[in-house]
Amino acid sequence: MTGLPDITERTLLACYERVLRTKPDELAQLDPAARYTFAESFQRSLRLGTGLTAHRVGRGDPVALLLDNSLDMVHSWTGIGLCGLVEVPINTAYVGGFLSHVLNDSGAGVLILEDHYVPRVLAVAAELTALHTLVVRGDLDRAADARKRFRVVPFDELDTAAAGAPVRGGPADLLAYMYTSGTTGASKGVLISHAHAYTYASREDQGRPDPGDRVLVTLPLFHLAGQWYGGYQALIHQVRCVYEPGFSVSRFWDVLREHRITVTVLLGAMAELLQQREPRPDDADNPLEFAMMAPLASDIFGFRERFGIDVAAVYGMSEIGGVLYGPPDTIVGGECGFPRDGYELRLVDPEGQDVPVGQVGELWVRPEHPETVMAGYHNQPAKTAEALRAGWVHTGDAFRMDEHGRFFFADRMKDALRRRGENISSFEVERVINEFPSVYESAVVAVPAELSEDEIKAVVVPRQGAEIEFVELTEFLLDRLPYFMVPRYFEQLTELPKTPTHKVHKHVLRDSGVHSGVWDREGAGIVLRRGSLPQ
Repeated sequence: MTGLPDITERTLLACYERVLRTKPDELAQLDPAARYTFAESFQRSLRLGTGLTAHRVGRGDPVALLLDNSLDMVHSWTGIGLCGLVEVPINTAYVGGFLSHVLNDSGAGVLILEDHYVPRVLAVAAELTALHTLVVRGDLDRAADARKRFRVVPFDELDTAAAGAPVRGGPADLLAYMYTSGTTGASKGVLISHAHAYTYASREDQGRPDPGDRVLVTLPLFHLAGQWYGGYQALIHQVRCVYEPGFSVSRFWDVLREHRITVTVLLGAMAELLQQREPRPDDADNPLEFAMMAPLASDIFGFRERFGIDVAAVYGMSEIGGVLYGPPDTIVGGECGFPRDGYELRLVDPEGQDVPVGQVGELWVRPEHPETVMAGYHNQPAKTAEALRAGWVHTGDAFRMDEHGRFFFADRMKDALRRRGENISSFEVERVINEFPSVYESAVVAVPAELSEDEIKAVVVPRQGAEIEFVELTEFLLDRLPYFMVPRYFEQLTELPKTPTHKVHKHVLRDSGVHSGVWDREGAGIVLRRGSLPQ
């Protein structure tokens, strides 16, 4: 453990230059189809980034990515960063208005995407205002219809470009627009600098990964946790990183053993699924030594003992990076960790006063270096001013702190939900539900899930004289929402409980939970997973 480099050295290029001085020819990155040394990774990233500049993008311009996990995705975002462009990774479950909003708001003229996502873009083509070029990974014939509206370029063409010189920018230069989940409205593009991304990804001040470690990434690369807290972290620590297409309960331990993985990142729900499998006598006979987990599994000590690994708690968000860390030797159930050096944290009441130890307050964060938190929200000065005040980032998340200075997540200040690692906007789900012809109004709330985090319950009020068929409503939502936003539970009421100012009493709906009058989508045989989406 050495500590982070000077703020001026927290850039993607500086990170690559350090590893190229020490171990250029060591194996750096693997996926099921390819493998690259650190030097090969750098050169390929430069080729892809240079290739993009031939398609009407220049320094500081956004480039959108709608890609599955692969080294093509990895080298696309690193190539974008090395060449002075700005990446806009898009959740691969996005369809309809969710997809068009990110493309239009970001202003991206170029989108790199898998061939099987082209129909989604064509479905919203009439709404798109800036997109002019599709760089298609895969079968170009699947994009034949797209040529009527866009310039279509094969991904391999980027890889044949002559690698140009990297752009030597500073730590405050933008690296990405990372779009939030839209918990209080349409999703916002968080402006993230090189120093912000580096500081979020690095654990140079916290220990593992150590030299010789091997990191496994199973989380999606459009998320910060997969792209930065997994892959970028491995690059910073100059260790090997293995990328999988996704998380598989049945394959997880086999992949670990095959590649002798020692470090990984897990969501709490992933740990719950692993723990639910029938115990085996060789559960602890695996190479994994250390897992970073957010949130912690419900039985964190049982998980740690059964599989023979150390577990650390972490907490972060796009706007602030990673600001809490709970070391394995002090871990307690439910915690998010202690404040990380370089950040000042406060818990405050609605009047902005610090709350006593043990009481819940909103988390405010002030960084030592302004570059290590967001620069603002893209094209949203009012939202930026609301979140950034006098050097403090107002997170909107509620925490409590114990007498030891350890932080525990309490709730979201707004009506957000979290399901299977995805933050979900109740506002956005309600908006789409309300488009269903027989729905007058709706309210979406969280109810306890079987694994961890939340399940979603939608409470709907029918239009006068109308009947709401929940199977039909579910089918309607499947065409308009990412699969993880489609509610599991539905309840019909004649009216929603409201305050005198006509705001919905969501706590009443949450407290009513799941009862005999609630329709269960999964109980009706409609079970949704990422792979079940039509492509």
